[in-house]
Amino acid sequence: MFENRWRTVAIPARNEEERIENCLRSLIAPDAIRPHRIVVLVNNSTDKTRARIEALKPFFPCEILVEERHYDAAHSHAGQARHDAVSLAMTLSPAEGLIFSTDADSRVGPGWIRNTIRAFGNFQVGAVFGRALLDPNEADDIPAHLQADDDAELAYGALLERIGTILSPDAHDPWPRHSERSGASIAVTCEALAMTGGIPLIPTGEDRAFYAALRSVGVPVRHAPDVWVWVSARVVGRAAGGMAETIARRLIRQDEFLDDAFEPALDRFRRLRSRIAGNARLIRRSELPRHHRAAVRLLARLEAWERRSLELVTIDRSGIEDGALVFPPPIQPVDMFG
Repeated sequence: MFENRWRTVAIPARNEEERIENCLRSLIAPDAIRPHRIVVLVNNSTDKTRARIEALKPFFPCEILVEERHYDAAHSHAGQARHDAVSLAMTLSPAEGLIFSTDADSRVGPGWIRNTIRAFGNFQVGAVFGRALLDPNEADDIPAHLQADDDAELAYGALLERIGTILSPDAHDPWPRHSERSGASIAVTCEALAMTGGIPLIPTGEDRAFYAALRSVGVPVRHAPDVWVWVSARVVGRAAGGMAETIARRLIRQDEFLDDAFEPALDRFRRLRSRIAGNARLIRRSELPRHHRAAVRLLARLEAWERRSLELVTIDRSGIEDGALVFPPPIQPVDMFG
């Protein structure tokens, strides 16, 4: 029973004296399932992050452990800090424990731990990835055109995911699901973490690399749509390659190409049909409306095929978690481009 497992939250923190309290308090909301222990790895900080945490400890209903480290220039990056925070949390946890990780400038959403535990149990996975959403109190600081671009990317990404669930269904990660792999919302069993060797020690993209490591050793993963955190919309961040750096860059000039996760819909179709792995073609941002329309047409055809197939076959549900093979109503993407 996953709800009975020991729960530890690991948080890397660097110069977060202004935000760390909100982060920690969000973990102990009145109606929340709380962690048994919070491990904060304060690294290369020159402010009062540790002092703020120490002042909170006497008033918290769970243990807070603060570890302070100073990395040299070669190791002062997000991958090192998250690796060490998560590794320390695992060292202090029982073998069957659950390790959660978030960011020090984040606030976990309602039911973050509860919904994550439910995902572990319902889908029998070794890791759960949640979504990272811009803090609604700060989102207005982002220009409307950048928010519109983000909405368009999310809508297109949802189409690709829905196409994927039809062509290559996964009982551990059915629709609805998302495609984010953010370090701001990761949960993993100690068993799965040990299989991978921990968070990859790379300067940027350690969260995506961790997902790849999990899949490479056969760990099933759930992208839970009801698990999310609110992340800062600031433009001066703490980690190279992080969200703050991305926002700051796009404020100056929007990226010409979309992220490589957003490939053309027909490419996704061909890859999944043939089970061929390869590098995705990049999409120019100016061409996204055309690709969006193509994805909508493709999805409509696939859903029609899916409906016909379900009329012809009987699914044996024995031994399968409730709801794992239930086909939900078709996605209703925002008609952004007509």
